[in-house]
Amino acid sequence: MIREQLEQLARIKEPEARSKLIRTLVGEYARSEEHEPTPVERELFSRIVLSVFDQLDRDARYELVVRLAKTDRIIADLADRLAQEDYALSEPVIECSPMISQSALMHLSKAGSNDKRLSVGRREDLTEEMSDTLIARSSRRVVHILLNNPKVPFSVKGMLALLIFANTEVEVLAGMANRALKDEEFLETLKLILETECPLLPPPLKTALENDDLERLAAAIGDLERDGDIEIDGVRYSRHEASIQIANGELSFDAILRTLFEDERIDAAIWLVARKLNLSDEVVSETLKSDADGAILRLMLQTGIDDKTYRDFLKARCKWLDRNTRTIPELVMRYKAELKKPQYNSDTSFALSAVG
Repeated sequence: MIREQLEQLARIKEPEARSKLIRTLVGEYARSEEHEPTPVERELFSRIVLSVFDQLDRDARYELVVRLAKTDRIIADLADRLAQEDYALSEPVIECSPMISQSALMHLSKAGSNDKRLSVGRREDLTEEMSDTLIARSSRRVVHILLNNPKVPFSVKGMLALLIFANTEVEVLAGMANRALKDEEFLETLKLILETECPLLPPPLKTALENDDLERLAAAIGDLERDGDIEIDGVRYSRHEASIQIANGELSFDAILRTLFEDERIDAAIWLVARKLNLSDEVVSETLKSDADGAILRLMLQTGIDDKTYRDFLKARCKWLDRNTRTIPELVMRYKAELKKPQYNSDTSFALSAVG
């Protein structure tokens, strides 16, 4: 029966008739529960639908989504194509399809609408790279979805970005406290950050971790009014959203470092550089305070930051130490020249295990 309809579909030229036949075909294909389609049948069905997809009316596309979006009866190419539709049609595919490709999910994380990113954030198969991208690029609604999704993994970079947000936004602070209560791995990462004396830990969260009293913090935040500024343990929070700069669409060491410079968090920048280079905070701090431009240049070269981040670093350093900025252009040129040498590469990964 299905083969006959496929042959008929190949002969039909009218878009309306094709849409009607596709709806019928989808219905029969989806209902054939007694027969699990073979990989060849999945491929054939999906390729035929894709070949006429642009000619299908909305009802036919809706039929595809309703009957097949949450199943494994279509191939990744068709699932990816359905994910490109408007949100009303694509939501079930993005949130539930086991066939949508990882590359399509990453594209949605980078360039999808906020609604589509919300659906990505509810999935159970996200990678750290995807969660990093969603944290960096999305609204806080998406960040809250990620914190409430027990299947979402968080990288070290993602955790640091969350801490930057939590320093000004009580909702993110609450989300992190509640996640730590439910997720042992998340809690252990926070404790590791605490052990490294990270200055990005918001004081209320730091106190709660030290006293093993996250329940009290979570309850206290939950009882607070959400209008206007909020004070917790002597720290003011607002509804303002902190920002993370985007480098190539992803959360990077450079991006976090630039954000810390913008926020005038030199203490946190020193901590981050020290973790990257496996040095003590004191060594990094004393080097950056010195007048040894060559030593500072070599230190920052080892972090792998680009010349733009180095320029931002020099500006922040001049402001920190009340120095003149006139030498910055020359120092940046020297840095760019050194970057071109083969011993320096652009690997900007870092880990909390690198504690000086």
